[in-house]
Amino acid sequence: LRSNTIICYRICSMLRLFKSSYARVAFSTVVVLRWSSPSARTVAIRPPPSFASMPISTSAPGRPAEDGEVIMLSGYPFYVSGPNPEKVAAVAEEVGRVLRDACGDQVKAVDRMGSSAIDGIAGTPVCDVLAQLSPWPMADDAKERLIEMGFTFQGSAPHDPQDEWFFGGKGEPGHLGRVVLHTVPEGSQFVSDMKAFVEYVKYHPEAFKRYNDVKVEGARVMAEGGPGVDGQMLGYKKKKDDVCNEIRREAIEWWKREGHYKN
Repeated sequence: LRSNTIICYRICSMLRLFKSSYARVAFSTVVVLRWSSPSARTVAIRPPPSFASMPISTSAPGRPAEDGEVIMLSGYPFYVSGPNPEKVAAVAEEVGRVLRDACGDQVKAVDRMGSSAIDGIAGTPVCDVLAQLSPWPMADDAKERLIEMGFTFQGSAPHDPQDEWFFGGKGEPGHLGRVVLHTVPEGSQFVSDMKAFVEYVKYHPEAFKRYNDVKVEGARVMAEGGPGVDGQMLGYKKKKDDVCNEIRREAIEWWKREGHYKN
């Protein structure tokens, strides 16, 4: 080689693409190879100056690298880069099969809702599933079958008296495989509100970033200096409530302008 220094730029990009063509670049690395003599060489790997403060590895101890950084809140994992979207989708599909086995034709639609329906956003791996039933509420014998399958009936949800919900799924509470199942009347306003929220955050990068940032900030504050371990998850939820409600209002207005909102 004629030059004493060869600089090779190797840009490694981890991209999460959304329908809005929004992408996030995770990191870039500069590899510098130096030859001081034909018989001696050193290899230096360093991040470029603009990324100097970004960690190359963000895996929590004992976690697979693919999980990224994981913050523990009240013993539950919080994924800074979001839980694995394929695994969460698989959980939702399994719940749909279980629900149809239990309820038959009473099930009219099954969808994901909340953060677990938004790929790449920070949050816990618990999957929120929204099922529309007709007639509503779920028949007593269907509830019994769900309970036999490991779900626990929680009664009416605090946010909507026409939402009967269940906790269930597989694995440890708060971990991947667990589910919060919401059952509502077919065509309810709650369905429209939840759909508006998910689609708005997916299609609006600024809303995605605002919601993601407050979730991560809340999780860090609770984990590092918040209440005792038992209160960390509750404290995290309170930290994000204002921004979440603000985005929900924006989403509903947007959904109305798009002509999709039902009330």
